[in-house]
Parts: sequence; structure tokens; C-alpha cells
Amino acid sequence: MQSLFVCRLAAIVIFFLNSAIVTANDVSIFLEKNQKGTWSVTYNSLKPVKSIVFKRSPDNSREKRWKPTSKAFRFKYDGNIEKVARVDGESFKQVTFLLEATYTSLPKEYAPFSPYSDGGMLFHTGRFFACADICLPQNNQWSIKVKSAKSDNIVVRGQIHTEKAEWVDGDDGIKVYVGRATPQHDSNFVSVIDQNLPEVLKSEISSQLPLLMNFFALNMSELEYRPALFASYSSTNDGTFGHKGGTLPKQIFLHWYGDKAIEGINNDEVFWFFSHEVAHLFQREGADISDLKDHWVHEGAADFFAGLAFEAIHESELFKYKLKRSQEACLSALKGSPQYSTSSKKNPRLHYDCGLLIMNAINYELEHFDSMDMFGLWGLYIKRVQNGARAGASEFLNTAEPYLSSEFYISLRKLQDDSFNAFEFFESLKPH
Repeated sequence: MQSLFVCRLAAIVIFFLNSAIVTANDVSIFLEKNQKGTWSVTYNSLKPVKSIVFKRSPDNSREKRWKPTSKAFRFKYDGNIEKVARVDGESFKQVTFLLEATYTSLPKEYAPFSPYSDGGMLFHTGRFFACADICLPQNNQWSIKVKSAKSDNIVVRGQIHTEKAEWVDGDDGIKVYVGRATPQHDSNFVSVIDQNLPEVLKSEISSQLPLLMNFFALNMSELEYRPALFASYSSTNDGTFGHKGGTLPKQIFLHWYGDKAIEGINNDEVFWFFSHEVAHLFQREGADISDLKDHWVHEGAADFFAGLAFEAIHESELFKYKLKRSQEACLSALKGSPQYSTSSKKNPRLHYDCGLLIMNAINYELEHFDSMDMFGLWGLYIKRVQNGARAGASEFLNTAEPYLSSEFYISLRKLQDDSFNAFEFFESLKPH
């Protein structure tokens, strides 16, 4: 009898645990691409709500690019919290938006849409995460459904679906491809590459990325999976141009926009671009840093590792040039506002430029230790994070402390203090 009671109790516990997972967030997301190629997103709540609140809002571009299908809804802002509610203040269970599915650059956030020139689309699920009335820490799982034409492939976490796909998403989200292209498989990547990218760029992708994967595998151990690679291009109507890339779990994505972005390709800059993003893959859990003020750790390290890759593969002086330019940019930004935390909030690029200087200075101090280099130090940091430590500057500096001079270590610890003169600190970090 007692064993029967234990079994029933276990079944009840499992039921409620599963229910908690399913209902951690009562808002589900439905993205649809209709026959005309127009994208929309619909939010459905299990219960009536006063508002739908978005998980992350780096700017107000949703209000400009998302159009409610009903005039009964409008966007509202409560400080940094962005929400949508009925104009009359009444409760609701569903709201639908028509989306401007073109490329737009968001501050310290991945673009919601990265179009392919053949009509395909890569979208970022994290841009669509939303909650009922308030987003709490436990609201970190969303039911997502995508529907498109039968002729489209929907690629989710390496799996190919047709017409529709449904899954549970969370954390920072993932990139999902919707289009007619079929992913190509090779020894390094599962890839969807825009066929209208210039031949020289496609050649760089096919020749340089394998070299980079081998370099980082040799120095930071092979990945336990084959990552997805998405490379896309879209034209612009306003003359803007550029390129951006990023990584999410098991994914690397690169996007070029505007004609000038693909004219006169600079092979060195493209290689550095690739190197930085591939380095993020090999940083593993060490790059999962949520606190924006600590982003100098993984961004600076990715640029430093990119420089090492460039020296090893191309035997070029570009790394020295990058260090010099990074110091100029870092000091220029800090000259009028020497508090790093304040300046980096206004200009996130400092995490790259100033971060590279820090990593180069750490590497210089590591040269006094025969058994330690930057790859080894990052490996120790990864192990700490894998064992439960929180990824970020504090844990990285805990790892590095035995190998740093006390003065340098104390300065790095003070970096976020408003009383600390970061300009003078970075001025002292002369590239070696």
C-alpha cells in the first residue's frame, strides 16, 4: 500500500512539474508568413490580461515597425518596459501585429529579421518573447509556432520542417530560417548561404571558415556539435550599408546589407569578422554573460583570439594595427567621460576596443608563466562556469588573479567604480 502511495505521489509531483514548465509563461507566440510574403505575429494568452509586456526592448522600433491589426491596441512605455494594451484599458486574450520584415540594426540586440536576397528569411525568436502583464525571472519559456508556404523549409535547431513548426524556446532565443533553400552539410557547418553574395565573399566563407574552425579546435578543443551557419544579404532603399554578425547557442550568423557593403570586399576585414564570431562559438559557456557592463570579457577576448588566429594563419601585422586603433578609440571615448560604466552604456563599442586592450595586457602578464596562456586561462574560466559559477567579469578575474600583478588586478576590479579614472588606466595599457 505504501509503495502504491509513493508511486501516486511521484506521479502527482511529475504532473505539476511538467505543468509548471508548460505554463511558466501563459503567452504563446504565432508567427506567420502569408502567401503574399507578409509577416505577422499573434500573441495568445490563456487568461485575460491588461497588457502584453516584451521581454527585451533596446529601443522603440517596435512601435514604428509593428502595426496592430486592430486600432483598439497601442504601445505603452513604463520606463524601460515596453508593453501593448487596449486603448480603452479593457482586458484581452489576443493581439496581432503586421511586421515590417526588413533588416534593422538594434542597439546591443540581434536584428529581428535578416532577409535573404531570394526571399528567404532568418528571424530571431528572442525579439518576440513577451509575457502577460509582467516578465518575471521564471518567465523564460515560450511556446512558438511558425507557419509558412508548403514550398518553404523551416529550419529550427538543425531540423527541417515544412509548412509549420512548433517548439518551446527560451533564454536568448535562436535564429530560425524560413525559405526555399535547403541547408548544406559539410564537416564544419550546416549552412544556408545567400547565393547572391559576391563570389569573392562566398569563396572567403568556404576557404577561411574551415581554417578558423581548425585553429580554434586545436587551441580550445573541438566543439561537441556541428554549428549552423547563416550568411545573408539584403539591399536597402535609404543608402545605408554595413555588416553584422553574431552567435547564439550552436549558431553563427552573418548579414550584409546595402550595395556598398559588398563592393570592394576587404579580405582582411572579412577574415577578422569571421574570426571574432567563430571565437564566440569556442568561448562556450564563458560567453553567456547577461550583465551588459561585463561584456568587455567575451567581446574583448573574441577580438584577441581573432588577432591570434590572424597572426597564425596569415602571418600579418593587422593585429598590431587593430590594437593601436582600439586604444585610440577607447581613449577617445573615455577622454570626456572617464567612468567606464557610464561611457560603455552610451557606446557599447567600448567593450570591444577597451576589452581588447585588457585582454592584450593580461596576455602580456601571462608571458611570465610557462604553463599558461590566454587559451588556457579561458579554459579554466569555462570550467568554473560549467561547475556553477556565474559567467562574467567577477568570475573571469577570480580565474585570472593568480597570474596578474596585484596593481593590475585591483584596477580591473575597480573598472566599474564611478570614482575610478578609466581613461588613465587604459592610457597605461600600451600595446606590446
